[in-house]
Amino acid sequence: MTSDVLLEWVRRIWGPNRDDVRRLLVLDQAPIHKTDAARKAIAAKDTDVVFVPGGCTSIVQPADISWMKPFKDSLRETWASFIQAGAVTPKGNLKKPSRQDVMNFVSKAWAAVSEEVVARSFKRCGISTALDGSEDGELHERLASAVPPSAALPTTSNSVREEVVDLLFDSESDCSFDGFDDE
Repeated sequence: MTSDVLLEWVRRIWGPNRDDVRRLLVLDQAPIHKTDAARKAIAAKDTDVVFVPGGCTSIVQPADISWMKPFKDSLRETWASFIQAGAVTPKGNLKKPSRQDVMNFVSKAWAAVSEEVVARSFKRCGISTALDGSEDGELHERLASAVPPSAALPTTSNSVREEVVDLLFDSESDCSFDGFDDE
């Protein structure tokens, strides 16, 4: 992705904040997400940004934990079907899919992902509208299962052991966590 593409996504897809409520955008550590232009464009949309620490997207990023694999599997299957159909050009070469074909592939793959799966993916990451934490159980269970058996687990949901924090924010990661803006 280029800076121009990200800025266009912010402008056209993330779009204007019509309900006048601050929003939260959770992004991975891709350098493109951290440019000054990206930060300014996102901030102009009444949006707070949280960068997922390196190595943690498989735990806390909804697409990674729930629907990206079935989406990509469906996309590959549709693409393979197109190739296996064996359409050829007048010179006998394998015909490449048109833009419309690719749009149809993506549309079909996205349709294969149910709204329920997408909604549940956020809850599995601890992202919900239940501010009391009542829907965070799956995230805590998944975090606990990521801890090696030899590590001691917290005895209450309000206590977090140093081992769990170290696991999530490992300083040996090749990506760093920039923290939260004070704005």
